[in-house]
Amino acid sequence: MSFFFMQLADPQFGMYAQLSRIDDAERIRFDGMGLKLPFAPETYGLEYETDHYSKAIAAANRLRPDFVVTCGDMCNNKIDPADELAELKRITSTLDPDIPMYWVAGNHDVTNEPTYESIENYRERFGPDFYSFDRSGSHFVVLNSTVWQQPVNVPDELDKQREFLKSDLRSAREAGADNIVLFTHHPPFLTYVDEGDSWLVLPQERRRILVDLLTEYDVATVFSGHWHRNHTAFFGGLQIVVTGATGLPLGPDPSGLRLVTVRPEGISHRFYAFDEMPTEFSPGLET
Repeated sequence: MSFFFMQLADPQFGMYAQLSRIDDAERIRFDGMGLKLPFAPETYGLEYETDHYSKAIAAANRLRPDFVVTCGDMCNNKIDPADELAELKRITSTLDPDIPMYWVAGNHDVTNEPTYESIENYRERFGPDFYSFDRSGSHFVVLNSTVWQQPVNVPDELDKQREFLKSDLRSAREAGADNIVLFTHHPPFLTYVDEGDSWLVLPQERRRILVDLLTEYDVATVFSGHWHRNHTAFFGGLQIVVTGATGLPLGPDPSGLRLVTVRPEGISHRFYAFDEMPTEFSPGLET
């Protein structure tokens, strides 16, 4: 049976206003990382993200995907996102209750170096940070990739995820899943599996552990965010898809979302800017 889902990434409530107020030195630092910032007037409030995320939820209500998944960085403030979280949850509450929302932890949601406290805060706000679910013969897995990126404060949380993933993938394969899909915030890699370490991807030592598990169990695709632009890479039959931001873009791609069709024989997808969103959709139209 074919179906489709909607992937969002980095709505990041509060980011636009925060970056509108940075100084020239900080702007140069962003430029050095290859991140293009808008030259916006000094701004306060959440209007930018409210507009973009509201469009995404309205699109979901109109197009009727089987589910929506948001791949991390729901809020910008790593420590106290109270106002940002309230606005995110307010808009999310308008999503039709028949369309599930699945959350994926990002580094802004659990901090760049997660602690037991920051992970517990995430779980209270959004639910589990690693889990899996099934839809129409396909299997979907969610990991907290920031723990894989920097587990120094929570080494046992990394161990728990590794054991969970291995057991979960084995069970999915034994059950005959048509497709297995992984959702993360950080992409495992951007160009090739042995590329150097950076803030954008998982460190090599843990990247290979993850990729080896994914290839062993024939995982089809990893959908992620974090870079605020679109990108695709491959390692054998494994596809790595980085989806541009629902919130503020930091590269050449506009804000938008991705529609993903899942068929028994495979997966196809397309990123849509908000100004080119279809008025209706059914599996396969993205091709």
